[in-house]
Amino acid sequence: MHMELKVINSLIFLHVLSGTGSVIGMFGALAANKGSLWHRRFGRLYTYSMSAALLLALIVSSITDNFFLFLIGIFSAYFVFTGWRLAVVKDGTRSLLDKCLSVLMLGCAIAMVCYGINLRVSGESLGIALAVFGVFAFFPAWSDVRLSAWPKGKQRIVLHLNRMGGASIATMTAVFVVNVATNPAFIAWLLPTMVGSPLIIYWTRRTLSQDGLSQRK
Repeated sequence: MHMELKVINSLIFLHVLSGTGSVIGMFGALAANKGSLWHRRFGRLYTYSMSAALLLALIVSSITDNFFLFLIGIFSAYFVFTGWRLAVVKDGTRSLLDKCLSVLMLGCAIAMVCYGINLRVSGESLGIALAVFGVFAFFPAWSDVRLSAWPKGKQRIVLHLNRMGGASIATMTAVFVVNVATNPAFIAWLLPTMVGSPLIIYWTRRTLSQDGLSQRK
């Protein structure tokens, strides 16, 4: 039992270390000009660090039988993965892995909603957060399942922005939940989404409007 606790604590330490790298990468990518060398470098730092943090989170949640955090981990990992794929795949090709993970995420989103409702009925307020995240994940996953190819051109950039924005919300949610206590607890889980979603919409519209202006010129 003591050895298992030491292993878990070590994994959590590595998770926090990786998470710190992802936060640095996230803010660096946001601050750098879109498409610039530093944007790509910070984007890679964010993707690699966040991937490591999420893998460690999935391992810890499996060891501790925390199904709630396991589902949140899959949700976050999918947004990171698809955001990265949209950054590197410019010809629209969707691999078999892409398609399989979209189906997996769709099933996970449904499980999040169902389990979240079950938690709420049982008196656990965090069930509300899980159900909301499930709805938030369902529509992108359903859209991806129906795609035969990734979008190209400015639509690829916009979707990349949306997915990395969703991943960034997941990152900030983890930071917020660890450092801020709210009553009820689900507020801490949902506040980054409430703040981040309008920002994603703003940056999406700004990107489209800039592209439209450049085309008219």
